[in-house]
Amino acid sequence: MSGEDKAPNKRRGQIQALLLMLVVALPMIAAYVIYHTGVGMPEGTVNKGKLLQPPQHLPDLPVRFADGGAWDFAEQPVRWRYVIPGSGSCDQVCRDNLYLTRQVHIRLNEKARRVERYYLLLDGAIEPQFAAYLEKEHPRLRIVEAPREALNDALAATDETQNPDRAGRYFLMDQEGYLMMSYGPNTDGADLLKDVKKMLKTSYEE
Repeated sequence: MSGEDKAPNKRRGQIQALLLMLVVALPMIAAYVIYHTGVGMPEGTVNKGKLLQPPQHLPDLPVRFADGGAWDFAEQPVRWRYVIPGSGSCDQVCRDNLYLTRQVHIRLNEKARRVERYYLLLDGAIEPQFAAYLEKEHPRLRIVEAPREALNDALAATDETQNPDRAGRYFLMDQEGYLMMSYGPNTDGADLLKDVKKMLKTSYEE
């Protein structure tokens, strides 16, 4: 076969290889776009929360336990987490968010072990009245703290509001430590439950 005959065959082979790569890659690209934007999903499968663009890695912030102990994310169990930011007193909207996330957590039934609830303290120490409330109503809530400025700096890179606790907002954090969705004070518990169940279904289990 002459060189002139080989050239079209070579180009044909390159085109076929490219088409094969596209056949493999396009479904993955489409799945990524659908997962992160909701475009193309049936109405019942679209995320109810607001996606953070881009997600923010909570372990990059100077987070520690409220008792002063070190919070090393690498040593924490693999879990999804509700992260409720708040002050040392936690106003009524804040407490409503604590109640809602607790009830949703209960409704996860056997899957509840794959999710934790965090209260992210942003200002000062937990006040005695709030501490008594937590001990009575939310004994399994884990309390960590971080400087308000650090959280605001992270959120400044996103389309999410700063000082989220003052707006009554809270987050869903994935297993890798990324704040990836936020919710407002008027979120329906059924909507939050749908989001969490969907994330658990599409993520790995330890």
